[in-house]
Amino acid sequence: MKGYNILIVEDDLMIGNLLQNILQREAYNVCWRTEGKDILDFIHKIDLVIMDVMLPGEDGYQISKKIKNLGLNIPIVFLSARNDIDSKLQGLHIGEDYMIKPFDPRELLLRIQKKLDNQYGKFTQIKHLYIDAEYTKVFNDSLHNEVVFTAIERKIFFYLYENRNRILTKEQFFDYLWQLEDRNPNILNVHIKKIRTKINDKQGEIIQNLYGEGYRLNTYMKK
Repeated sequence: MKGYNILIVEDDLMIGNLLQNILQREAYNVCWRTEGKDILDFIHKIDLVIMDVMLPGEDGYQISKKIKNLGLNIPIVFLSARNDIDSKLQGLHIGEDYMIKPFDPRELLLRIQKKLDNQYGKFTQIKHLYIDAEYTKVFNDSLHNEVVFTAIERKIFFYLYENRNRILTKEQFFDYLWQLEDRNPNILNVHIKKIRTKINDKQGEIIQNLYGEGYRLNTYMKK
């Protein structure tokens, strides 16, 4: 899943700019700081940190310890010119990975993706939505904006998701959801409308109404 929020803490302007460009090309949301000042104010919105060690003021180790002391389980990847074993061991003790400068961007991107996958699981992206089928969660735009469904809305959405790109008739919905209840023909329409509002799909591009047939969750849409 792209759309993760990644914080770069790097005082070398050339390296910081390179990192920012590489990550943005991969569709990550990037925040870049040249020192650790004030990052604790917004660190709860960050999904992964790329941390230099030698920084003005507090060094990367000190900043990372403060992040960990907040109880936030955010992966930290150290990126440093220090290649002695003591520095590596200290970095791996505090954070989740340690890479030496100069680095190959392809290796860094692969390590970042593996850390994100291990930490947050794998997601399916449909337009602006990120879908975690294992834990039946849906996010608008980023992991920090989870869609709050009711129990029945969640069942409807993931019934559509499990049958994505297939038309589901109202009869199929009723058989799946309301087998023993009065089949009010409008009840499904009301729930679908609420779901669309919550996932910012008021035009019905993601959850499409095919008149006279039923509903379909589309994974591919015209641009």
